[in-house]
Amino acid sequence: MVLLVLGITGRRGCGKDTVAQYLSKKYGFRVLTFTDDVLAPMLKSMGKGVTRENLIELGMDMRKTFGGNAALVPALCERIGREGLWVVSGVRFREEVEYFRYNFGENFRLVSVECSAKKRFERLKKRGTKGEKGMSYQEFEKIEKEPTEKPINGVMKMARFSLNNNRTESDLHKEIDKLCRKLKIN
Repeated sequence: MVLLVLGITGRRGCGKDTVAQYLSKKYGFRVLTFTDDVLAPMLKSMGKGVTRENLIELGMDMRKTFGGNAALVPALCERIGREGLWVVSGVRFREEVEYFRYNFGENFRLVSVECSAKKRFERLKKRGTKGEKGMSYQEFEKIEKEPTEKPINGVMKMARFSLNNNRTESDLHKEIDKLCRKLKIN
């Protein structure tokens, strides 16, 4: 069987998980996220809530303790193995990209999801997860400067492929379908 791992990167609220879920539903990709598959289970086992603050704190602690910005990637790589269609939503550090590329070579492709700050803020408030429902625009801007958020622009520039998510979900689906045709995925 073939192996293809798509890493999805982009700013908070740009639609990374929407892209991943569409790839899963239409093309059969298995979805992994740093939050759902690594950090949230750890927070729950520690008796802590899954809030943005707790996720950032745990992620940064793990990176300090276990070898830098790629510290969370080995757990995901182990689950991926050597076959299948996989999508990893939420790639945010250069070292993560390098680790995936080292492990999977040409079978790893980085995809950037582009979206304006205004649209991302509106989407975050609407979805209301991770304590974001009542967030002000000033709080949104503050979070954009967190250590886990700042490197994302640089990682987005490393992507071979880009999806524009400034329009409708249907338009995004068309962009994903076009990407899948380029990657020869049916």
